[in-house]
Amino acid sequence: MPRLLLPALLVTCGSALLLAGCGGDDAPAVAPGPNTVVLDDFEFEPQDVTVRQGDTLTILNEGGTAHNLTVERGPNPRRETDELAGTDSFLKGDSEHLRVNLRPGNYVMVCTVPGHRALGMVGHFRVRGPGT
Repeated sequence: MPRLLLPALLVTCGSALLLAGCGGDDAPAVAPGPNTVVLDDFEFEPQDVTVRQGDTLTILNEGGTAHNLTVERGPNPRRETDELAGTDSFLKGDSEHLRVNLRPGNYVMVCTVPGHRALGMVGHFRVRGPGT
Protein backbone atom coordinates (compact mmCIF):
# COMPACT_ATOMS: atom_id res chain seq x y z
CA MET A 1 0.00 0.00 0.00
CA PRO A 2 2.76 2.54 0.80
CA ARG A 3 4.15 1.98 -2.73
CA LEU A 4 0.93 3.29 -4.27
CA LEU A 5 0.67 6.20 -1.90
CA LEU A 6 3.90 7.90 -3.05
CA PRO A 7 3.06 7.96 -6.80
CA ALA A 8 -0.44 9.19 -6.04
CA LEU A 9 0.96 11.92 -3.82
CA LEU A 10 3.47 12.98 -6.50
CA VAL A 11 0.76 13.15 -9.17
CA THR A 12 -1.50 15.19 -6.89
CA CYS A 13 1.25 17.66 -5.94
CA GLY A 14 2.48 17.95 -9.50
CA SER A 15 -1.03 18.61 -10.78
CA ALA A 16 -1.58 21.29 -8.15
CA LEU A 17 1.64 23.07 -9.12
CA LEU A 18 0.84 22.83 -12.81
CA LEU A 19 -2.64 24.25 -12.34
CA ALA A 20 -1.34 27.05 -10.16
CA GLY A 21 1.02 28.07 -12.97
CA CYS A 22 -1.76 27.91 -15.55
CA GLY A 23 -4.02 30.27 -13.64
CA GLY A 24 -3.48 33.82 -14.40
CA ASP A 25 -5.00 37.15 -14.30
CA ASP A 26 -7.31 37.80 -17.22
CA ALA A 27 -6.91 41.52 -16.68
CA PRO A 28 -4.73 43.33 -19.19
CA ALA A 29 -1.20 44.23 -18.12
CA VAL A 30 -2.11 47.88 -18.63
CA ALA A 31 -5.40 49.02 -17.12
CA PRO A 32 -7.32 50.95 -19.74
CA GLY A 33 -7.72 54.62 -18.94
CA PRO A 34 -9.88 57.22 -20.60
CA ASN A 35 -9.69 56.89 -24.37
CA THR A 36 -7.55 53.75 -24.13
CA VAL A 37 -8.48 50.33 -25.50
CA VAL A 38 -6.39 47.26 -24.76
CA LEU A 39 -6.35 44.39 -27.26
CA ASP A 40 -5.81 40.93 -25.81
CA ASP A 41 -6.35 37.37 -27.00
CA PHE A 42 -9.22 37.61 -28.11
CA GLU A 43 -11.04 40.54 -26.58
CA PHE A 44 -11.16 44.28 -26.22
CA GLU A 45 -10.91 45.96 -22.83
CA PRO A 46 -13.30 47.65 -22.47
CA GLN A 47 -15.75 45.92 -24.82
CA ASP A 48 -18.05 48.94 -24.89
CA VAL A 49 -16.31 52.18 -25.86
CA THR A 50 -17.85 55.66 -25.81
CA VAL A 51 -15.87 58.59 -27.18
CA ARG A 52 -16.56 62.13 -28.35
CA GLN A 53 -16.30 63.04 -31.99
CA GLY A 54 -12.74 64.27 -32.61
CA ASP A 55 -11.20 62.31 -29.71
CA THR A 56 -8.03 60.30 -30.23
CA LEU A 57 -7.94 56.75 -28.85
CA THR A 58 -4.77 54.99 -27.76
CA ILE A 59 -4.91 51.32 -28.75
CA LEU A 60 -2.50 48.96 -26.92
CA ASN A 61 -1.83 45.36 -27.99
CA GLU A 62 -1.25 43.11 -24.97
CA GLY A 63 -2.16 39.92 -26.89
CA GLY A 64 0.17 37.24 -28.13
CA THR A 65 -0.50 37.91 -31.80
CA ALA A 66 -1.16 40.81 -34.17
CA HIS A 67 -4.47 42.61 -33.67
CA ASN A 68 -6.26 45.71 -34.89
CA LEU A 69 -9.26 47.79 -33.93
CA THR A 70 -11.67 48.38 -36.79
CA VAL A 71 -14.89 50.38 -36.49
CA GLU A 72 -17.74 49.14 -38.70
CA ARG A 73 -21.26 50.35 -39.35
CA GLY A 74 -22.94 47.55 -37.35
CA PRO A 75 -25.32 46.84 -35.69
CA ASN A 76 -24.15 43.22 -35.19
CA PRO A 77 -20.40 42.94 -34.54
CA ARG A 78 -20.43 39.26 -35.55
CA ARG A 79 -21.38 40.23 -39.13
CA GLU A 80 -18.93 42.05 -41.36
CA THR A 81 -20.21 45.43 -42.56
CA ASP A 82 -18.71 48.63 -43.97
CA GLU A 83 -15.34 49.56 -42.45
CA LEU A 84 -15.44 53.20 -41.33
CA ALA A 85 -12.20 53.68 -39.38
CA GLY A 86 -9.47 51.65 -37.75
CA THR A 87 -5.84 50.87 -37.14
CA ASP A 88 -3.46 48.68 -39.05
CA SER A 89 -2.67 45.31 -37.45
CA PHE A 90 0.21 45.56 -34.98
CA LEU A 91 2.12 43.27 -32.62
CA LYS A 92 2.20 42.76 -28.85
CA GLY A 93 3.76 45.61 -26.95
CA ASP A 94 3.04 48.15 -29.68
CA SER A 95 0.36 50.82 -29.79
CA GLU A 96 -1.55 52.81 -32.37
CA HIS A 97 -3.60 55.99 -32.21
CA LEU A 98 -7.02 56.37 -33.80
CA ARG A 99 -8.63 59.79 -34.27
CA VAL A 100 -12.41 59.42 -34.24
CA ASN A 101 -13.87 61.48 -37.08
CA LEU A 102 -17.21 59.64 -37.24
CA ARG A 103 -20.64 61.20 -36.89
CA PRO A 104 -22.32 60.69 -33.54
CA GLY A 105 -24.00 57.30 -33.40
CA ASN A 106 -23.64 53.64 -32.51
CA TYR A 107 -21.13 51.43 -34.29
CA VAL A 108 -19.29 48.17 -33.68
CA MET A 109 -15.59 47.44 -33.23
CA VAL A 110 -13.91 44.26 -34.33
CA CYS A 111 -10.48 42.82 -34.96
CA THR A 112 -10.34 41.99 -38.66
CA VAL A 113 -7.35 39.64 -38.43
CA PRO A 114 -8.71 36.43 -39.99
CA GLY A 115 -10.58 34.35 -37.41
CA HIS A 116 -10.48 36.89 -34.58
CA ARG A 117 -14.07 38.12 -35.07
CA ALA A 118 -15.29 34.50 -34.86
CA LEU A 119 -13.26 34.02 -31.66
CA GLY A 120 -15.20 36.87 -30.04
CA MET A 121 -12.94 39.85 -30.56
CA VAL A 122 -15.86 42.23 -30.96
CA GLY A 123 -17.45 45.11 -29.08
CA HIS A 124 -19.64 48.18 -29.31
CA PHE A 125 -18.44 51.66 -30.22
CA ARG A 126 -20.45 54.82 -29.52
CA VAL A 127 -19.55 58.29 -30.73
CA ARG A 128 -21.06 61.33 -29.02
CA GLY A 129 -21.12 64.87 -30.37
CA PRO A 130 -18.34 67.22 -29.30
CA GLY A 131 -20.53 68.99 -26.74
CA THR A 132 -22.42 65.99 -25.34
